[in-house]
Amino acid sequence: MPLIAIYNPACGDKTGKPTFLLYVLPLLFGKGITVDRKVETTHEGHAAEAVSEFAKQHSGSAELTIVLGSGDGTLHEVLNALYFLDEVRGTKINIVLVPCGTANALFSTLFPPSTPEQVKEDSRYRMGSVHALFDGKGTTPVSLAVTELKGGAATGWGTRKTLVSAVVTSTALHAAILNTSESLREEHPGLERFKMAAQLNVKKWFKARVRLLPAPQQQAPEIYDVQSNSFIPASHEGALDLEGPFAYFLSTINVDRLEPLFLITPLAHDIPPPPGTCDIVVIRPLRDPGVWEDTPETRLGFVQRTWSAMAGAYQAGAHLKLRYGEGGQLVKEGDGQSVVEYFRCGGWEWHPEPTDDAAHLVCSDGAINRIDTGGWASCRVSTTPEDRPTFGIYVE
Repeated sequence: MPLIAIYNPACGDKTGKPTFLLYVLPLLFGKGITVDRKVETTHEGHAAEAVSEFAKQHSGSAELTIVLGSGDGTLHEVLNALYFLDEVRGTKINIVLVPCGTANALFSTLFPPSTPEQVKEDSRYRMGSVHALFDGKGTTPVSLAVTELKGGAATGWGTRKTLVSAVVTSTALHAAILNTSESLREEHPGLERFKMAAQLNVKKWFKARVRLLPAPQQQAPEIYDVQSNSFIPASHEGALDLEGPFAYFLSTINVDRLEPLFLITPLAHDIPPPPGTCDIVVIRPLRDPGVWEDTPETRLGFVQRTWSAMAGAYQAGAHLKLRYGEGGQLVKEGDGQSVVEYFRCGGWEWHPEPTDDAAHLVCSDGAINRIDTGGWASCRVSTTPEDRPTFGIYVE
């Protein structure tokens, strides 16, 4: 089948080019696999341009293979280019994923590392998807979340922009962190820039309301119950409305982590989700019994709560056990309210208050977009309509 190899030399720690020249391409040639086109990206959007052109040249093929050396951001670029391309309707897109980015969330989920350093230092580990191609083991399907940014009265109602993501769609703190981290990328190309960006945004609360939407097979969105270690209906029937403000709002598909050891949605692995659903992590400060109102003082006081939850994600998903204790402290047992609400459903709507500028940011696999004033965002897990391509990744 037609095969294109693309690597981004600028992403992550900039090891994409040597990784392909020293490992990936020699391995492919050694196995007698023909590379029909090789592309080293030189500018933003180049990967999208290259795969679109390649797909058009091979529009009659039932399958296409992409060997992609990048992070989650360039993968996002490729998926968005092909998802909306008429020439690949119904085509199966097979992806050989080589982790060259900063966080490598999807690769780290499909190939869980034994240490954080393994992604960067173990070349055999990084070639896992390449070897899966050689072994002929087939691909693991990739689900997609489709986000529509809706306009407000000033810009005209209706969908202003549509995005697809394969890892994360978020607002609130996570989107603010990704937005800030881009300005730090050049001086701090590693994961440390995300921690620096978090320090600059953690005091913020985000004013919005949310509607959680059930998946086709659900009567209502589901919420994780710690006591029974299972998901239970979060409402009697139909959608569930959540009132803000929010400190954290993030949804994932395909992954249980955003970094090799940052397991923000661990139940995606521990309690595998049914098709058509996403996992959502929410922190709402006003659930804290000690927080009565939104003031600068209460926001500052809540910072440690947020840090504790984020630290728990680095401790094999321990943030899901955090509860508010009787004395105001955080505990891991008891009957207090959960600090983190963990939902599973078919999608969500985010309606930011027009006056809260920071609440208008939406992150889609690291790409930051802004909701129009008076607008809102709608995110649904795609059920893969027949007029779209399907995607899969080679996994050992």
